[in-house]
Amino acid sequence: MVSDETAALVADQLAVTGVVLRYFALVDAKDWDRFDEVLTEDTTARWTPERLVEGRANLVDATRHMVGSDEIVTYHHVAAMAPVVQGDTADVVVRVRAMHHGVGPREGTFYESLGVQPTRLVRRPEGWRIAHHEWQISVKLGSMEQLFAPGIAAGKRR
Repeated sequence: MVSDETAALVADQLAVTGVVLRYFALVDAKDWDRFDEVLTEDTTARWTPERLVEGRANLVDATRHMVGSDEIVTYHHVAAMAPVVQGDTADVVVRVRAMHHGVGPREGTFYESLGVQPTRLVRRPEGWRIAHHEWQISVKLGSMEQLFAPGIAAGKRR
């Protein structure tokens, strides 16, 4: 027989895993209006050692800026994760294969990375939400600069 405490822990671990998977599904679907389902309002993301994005609106805008074009198809393969839940916080290291493929005018360009994403979630009344994540890339394939050049150039003009 499983104790109530064990059942609650497993339920939390499954819920945390579900939020992480949903985050990547929303990115791949370019469903920008639904990120309130997975991110806190004051979320932060460290994409590089030098770049910290603060706030859900800024994070969604920055993500849309990079991969929101119909000329870029993304697919995030999320692998092994084991959430560690302590009360109303959870930490999980997510292993990700992030594939980005150019179509139309960007046909033939691609960028792929293999990395880990340490992620902190917090329990809110509406459920678990991502409060912070980092992207630590181990392997890069293709050319980020070539695939994302139009978006990078537009960002510099902002």
